[in-house]
Amino acid sequence: MATNRLIVLVPVTVAVLAAGLWISRNQQGSGGSTASAPLVADLATRINEVDSLKISGAGGVVIAELARGEAGWTVANRQNYPADVGKVREYLLALSESKVREEKTRKPENYSRLGVEDITDVEAKGQLVELGGLPQPVGLIVGISAGTGAPGTFVRRAGEEQALLASGQLVPDKEGGNWLVKQIIDLPSDEVRSVSVTAPDASVVRIEKDDPAAFNYSVLDIPKGRKLASESGGNLIGGALASLNLEDVAPAAEREPDPAGTWTATYTTYAGMVVEARLWDVDGKVWSRYTARLDEERLAAWIDAEKARADADRATAEAEAKAKAEAASADGKEGEATDVTADALPEPFDADKALADKRAELDKAIAEINSRTSGWSYAIPTWKAANIRKKMVDLLEAEPAK
Repeated sequence: MATNRLIVLVPVTVAVLAAGLWISRNQQGSGGSTASAPLVADLATRINEVDSLKISGAGGVVIAELARGEAGWTVANRQNYPADVGKVREYLLALSESKVREEKTRKPENYSRLGVEDITDVEAKGQLVELGGLPQPVGLIVGISAGTGAPGTFVRRAGEEQALLASGQLVPDKEGGNWLVKQIIDLPSDEVRSVSVTAPDASVVRIEKDDPAAFNYSVLDIPKGRKLASESGGNLIGGALASLNLEDVAPAAEREPDPAGTWTATYTTYAGMVVEARLWDVDGKVWSRYTARLDEERLAAWIDAEKARADADRATAEAEAKAKAEAASADGKEGEATDVTADALPEPFDADKALADKRAELDKAIAEINSRTSGWSYAIPTWKAANIRKKMVDLLEAEPAK
């Protein structure tokens, strides 16, 4: 009898469980798996047709509006400053590879849990991502990351009720400045021979390093009776233009330097490229401009140094070859001595060719810097600015009490 009751109860239990599962699914969404469906149809095959990418945040505020034109990708809401093409492509690839893993809620009251509420809400957690250039415009409200297991992101297609869990990390960078080409200049300290920094009060700090192999820069014009706080004190100045990245950018006309508060730093390389930086403060940020030019005298000095080095190397090679030839002759192997002499000597230094080649290299580098920076003012990290804006007192030991 008990057995019969158990047999009857099993189908009832299964039915109750099935009903509960159905209710649960309908509270959150259909729950159906559509893992094979791409999040953005045909994007994988049409990715090169995308000509705009717009990212907006809470309240509809535009974070970054990027467009592709004849000059490549630019950031339209930053006066069409060049965009970081690698970053744009990486994000578009992530969208093109994303698949729908699971359907989630269709209820607006639950959207905020996933970050997919309408971005007109001033407290919206997600971003609206819009793509242009495709046969059908694409709009996605990209919410929060799923946070567990394989990378995933909650998403809702603009205009649709159904929220989705999509594969991949799809949350776009929320800092508009990070979509810009970040690097302004990269001038490693091992290329910098000297720097002259002029403060707004006209005081000057000069450093130099005649020998590229030396570790520290020499600080010139140290006041009599004073000492450097550190022998490497000038190194921060010398390396300040290495991997110099922007934090923000504006047309030069919108960020004019204040002559009364502007610092000027002139960097000269061993080969004769000169980069001049001007720095000033506006609204809590350090703004800057850059120009490059060629110092013909420094280039000529560099060629002379290269020739002296090459001539010394050749003289050493000649002496070594001569010694080998004499040794071979003493052993009765004159033929081998001739071969040794011919093979051991480097080519004579061609100063005219070296000068022409180096000038062409420098002209190209200077043109690239000026083309990139002309017409723009850059906000740079305060710590980078601090490494440039040094007065003599900043480099010296404290003055003894009198």
